[in-house]
Amino acid sequence: MSKWQTAPIDASPTKTLDAWRVCLVPADGRDRPKTGHLWGFVRETCRGRVSSAIVKLDPINRRVLTRSGRVYHVAGDSGVNTAALCVWGAWKQAAGIQFEDERDVTDEVEAVLSRSG
Repeated sequence: MSKWQTAPIDASPTKTLDAWRVCLVPADGRDRPKTGHLWGFVRETCRGRVSSAIVKLDPINRRVLTRSGRVYHVAGDSGVNTAALCVWGAWKQAAGIQFEDERDVTDEVEAVLSRSG
């Protein structure tokens, strides 16, 4: 399986993330609205991961639904994991996203999660 291929959703519908971040980037093109992407360290695989675009945040259960249909449980605190940071950087480079195009909204997401918990 290549770096960008993932297991089918039905084989692994939920991932648990530690040391996670949420960033807005123009992943669908510079002329399109920015999309939010969750990235972090996956407990089940001990690897870094970048999600497809976020479509829904469930702050009570700390779950994030993405465009692909996968659900991420943000169990741990936000933060930066070296493996996840490397995957995030490679993903942005492959998507042609520049540093100045990125906006980290982790603090805003943390605020929503803390109000609901």
